[in-house]
Amino acid sequence: MKRLTAWILVMLTLAGGLAAAEPAEELIDALLAEQTALSGQESLQGWIDTALTETADGTGGWYLIALRRLEKMGWPGTAGLDWRTPRAALEKAAEKETGGITKRERMALTLQALGSGSPFIGETARAAAEETTLMPLVFALHLMNNGAEAGVSREEIAARLRALQLADGGWAVIGEKCDPDCTAMTLLALAPMREDPGTAESIARGLDALAEAQTETGGYLSMGGESAESAAQVLLALSSLGVDAAADPRFIRNGHGVQDEMMRFRTENGFAHDLNSGKWNETATMQCFYALVGTENARRGGGPYYVFDFAPTGSGGGIRLSWKAWAWMAAGLGLAAAWALALIRKKRNWRSYLFPALTAAALAAVIAVIEIQSPEGFYRETRAPAGERNLTTTISIRCDTIAGENAYAPADGVILAEREIRMAEGETAFDQLMEAVKDARIQMEFDGTAAGAYVRGIGYLYEYQFGNLSGWMYRVNGVYSDVGCSQYQMKDGDRVEWVYTRSLGKDE
Repeated sequence: MKRLTAWILVMLTLAGGLAAAEPAEELIDALLAEQTALSGQESLQGWIDTALTETADGTGGWYLIALRRLEKMGWPGTAGLDWRTPRAALEKAAEKETGGITKRERMALTLQALGSGSPFIGETARAAAEETTLMPLVFALHLMNNGAEAGVSREEIAARLRALQLADGGWAVIGEKCDPDCTAMTLLALAPMREDPGTAESIARGLDALAEAQTETGGYLSMGGESAESAAQVLLALSSLGVDAAADPRFIRNGHGVQDEMMRFRTENGFAHDLNSGKWNETATMQCFYALVGTENARRGGGPYYVFDFAPTGSGGGIRLSWKAWAWMAAGLGLAAAWALALIRKKRNWRSYLFPALTAAALAAVIAVIEIQSPEGFYRETRAPAGERNLTTTISIRCDTIAGENAYAPADGVILAEREIRMAEGETAFDQLMEAVKDARIQMEFDGTAAGAYVRGIGYLYEYQFGNLSGWMYRVNGVYSDVGCSQYQMKDGDRVEWVYTRSLGKDE
């Protein structure tokens, strides 16, 4: 039935799009079926235990939060889901995580949703509370809204966010004009405190800014282009604040609402980042999915999306084994038993062999539950087939402005010397960067808070690490681009340079 529903939705989309009145339940079910199938699994539990566990510190974490919300809503197929595998994996990853503060906050937020009691959550909240920039404070408030102790009050963090509000009522990481993504995410964090008079006034101004920023088609522009992600972020913020985006006249343009606009990006396997490509995009699909979950949560009377009033998920102290694990254990025990029986029949002292037999069984069990993932498991191929890559481009990654200033900044400023990357028509500067860092095994962190993909760190060098205006920017053929890297479509001969800047590209 779910596959049939997904097929029907795809046909309707290709025929001209879905209206905002299309039931969110059907859309959510279709996306669940599509994403589970894309992961190669046949059940939600299989998807959770494999693909979502492997990416729990990134895209998978957002899906896990959404699935926990669906479980809270009593969604069909979510009863009895086991969250121990992703929780244990994420707790283990958190012990070794040394990345930027926003990544650590996202990991901590996912751990909260999964019912973890890891000390990493409190440690991250306290570190975030010392930050002064927008997004770290947004996530700090999310963590504190769910009980994390940060050494300061929620009211203080909310006051800091209000102090960052722009003259037009919105928020932005860069510039003095409302950025829909940043504004929506800030409103999401403030939503649980909307009864506070000062916060209520700030929220009202933020909503006015979002209404003013809406395009004539009902969507939103961020980083120079219209994207599914921007519409999704606004839709989620409105639902968490109790605003019906499909009925409130402030958020309807020429008969089109926010969800109408978001559905224009619907594709066969999810959502596209932009209308020009029409290709399924992982970040766009993930954000549109949780926006739909948030909308349905609000329709059913649920509270703010990122307040985790979920049922306990268990202590996580037990061990849940797969059928393969049980098979290994049975084989080990069987071998041990056979060995012991042979010794007994020869009338030897079997007690002398008891410890080796038990050790063999234990080793079989250990082998069964250990999962080793090679680097290729992460750096897997996701791009267009080689035969379609008919564009010749080059890319380089440099940090000359901070060369030699820490262990990750090479003295010559070269993280990746210029190299050729073959691209396909329609692929973007972000696709090129992903190909380059995968091929060279260079660490990179990104998220989709701004126009599909926002690069936060490369080679363990992060935004804001060297000042409030520091971070990664890219230029094409010597000129800084005015659109996000996920929007710039590569052309034959393009020379792309990723540079770490201390001052928004005005270092020289």
